[in-house]
Amino acid sequence: MTAFETTADNGPMRLLLVEDSKFDARLIETFLSMADFPRGLDMSHVVRLSEARAHLAEHSVDCVLLDLGLPDGEGLANIAAITEVAPETAIIVLTGLKNDTIATTALQQGAQDYIVKGDYEDGDALLRTIRYAIERRSKEVKESQAVRRASEDLVRSIVAAVPDGLVTVRDGGVIETVNPAMVRMFGYEASELVGMNIVDLSAEHRRSTVRNLIDGMLAGTLGDSDRGDREGVGLRKSGEEFPLEVSIGRMLSDGEPMLVCAIRDITERKRAEESLEAAREQLLVSEKLASLGGLVAGVAHEINTPIGIGVTAASHLQEQTTDLQEAMLAGGLRRSQLDAYLKTATDSAGILLSNLRRAAELIQGFKQVAVDQSSDELRSFEVRPYLEDVLLSLAPNLRKTPHTLDFECEEGLILSGHPGNWSQIVTNLVMNALLHAFDDDRPGRMSLSVARNGDRVLMTFADDGRGIPADQVKQIFDPFFTTRRGQGGSGLGLHIVYNLATQAMDGRVSCESTPGQGTRFAFDFPYVPGAP
Repeated sequence: MTAFETTADNGPMRLLLVEDSKFDARLIETFLSMADFPRGLDMSHVVRLSEARAHLAEHSVDCVLLDLGLPDGEGLANIAAITEVAPETAIIVLTGLKNDTIATTALQQGAQDYIVKGDYEDGDALLRTIRYAIERRSKEVKESQAVRRASEDLVRSIVAAVPDGLVTVRDGGVIETVNPAMVRMFGYEASELVGMNIVDLSAEHRRSTVRNLIDGMLAGTLGDSDRGDREGVGLRKSGEEFPLEVSIGRMLSDGEPMLVCAIRDITERKRAEESLEAAREQLLVSEKLASLGGLVAGVAHEINTPIGIGVTAASHLQEQTTDLQEAMLAGGLRRSQLDAYLKTATDSAGILLSNLRRAAELIQGFKQVAVDQSSDELRSFEVRPYLEDVLLSLAPNLRKTPHTLDFECEEGLILSGHPGNWSQIVTNLVMNALLHAFDDDRPGRMSLSVARNGDRVLMTFADDGRGIPADQVKQIFDPFFTTRRGQGGSGLGLHIVYNLATQAMDGRVSCESTPGQGTRFAFDFPYVPGAP
């Protein structure tokens, strides 16, 4: 059975002749009347493209014989105009010119064949051309439908296999289609979800926000930047709330706006993030405790000097006092001995007093630094003497190396804030440089400077060490990134510096480094004046 015999009720072949020339139209009709149509012929004739489109909109036609030179047509564009209203109908182009280029172009545009007017032997030859065109178009349609069905099946398989929920939404937020992942995620049957408002799948306290988002996207008042991933709170059929992430895309379907939403359950990811944050907090506490441990070592080392001098002075005074007592008991105390003793006592008391005061000052300074490192108290402090105490606590670490540190700070710079943040930043910078910047056998130099610049406070820390490779500079502030794993590097030192500078102190930090020439950190903080 040929294609034209598959028309409704196996009725006559239905042709539409679109030809504005009365002579050419009568000639074609004459030839067709002489052809053998087993089931008969139902032929209509129009003279304009608009009439052809109107006819095809109301009647089913097997083949259109289409003239390219219609008064309201546009040549080869006539083919697309016919295909638009009758996509499954065969088209045979009629033209008065025998031109291979036009023929090839017509076929590329969607026509099934090409006839030069008058260039046919008899009606049966014309009929064979029409039959071939119908069969060819029928085959093309079937192949296209098969491809479309295969494509649709593939899309359905992909959508079904996607672990994220996919849902399409139309006017008012009404759900039109869902995939199996949506059913599993929210606990509803697919038949329950279809027709439901997507807003009702959000937690109560989020519904106003979701409604505004959906309405704005459907209306086209929100831009592409609003389509990105966003987090929300979903509501399962059981009433359980859960964290989710959604991406929304807007498209037109049948001329109407439609949203495609991809929804992901991020419960496990949130749990992992919370666990990671808890571990990170633990490591930060450990890092702080390690800093305090270093501070204690610094206290012990620095105080040891004045205390040792004081003990020596007190011991010497005790010996001189014993000698004086023995001379008095023997009755042989001379004036010169008494004068010498008084001088020794005066000198020893001065040494004792001076060194005990120094020890008291060290203890007070160390105490304040220690308190600041473990406290979030907001207070006024003078930057220079405070950082001098911090650097003094690091002196024992520096003495173990051949490296030096230069410090410059604007006099009288008093800030209001958390001085412990400054202590932690400077400590981590110095210890990081000692651990990573220098070769053990070459003396290195570090520098720390602080100064006010208008409404900002600028701090720089630099070293002339080995520098950082270019591919690692962007990673140095990442948590747990270290090149000295297992050699004393935790990978948290500069991460702590970055977080304190950018979050706790609302500032900025940058790093510049040239391998073989050193590294420079630049900090920029808001100037918050403290009480003098």
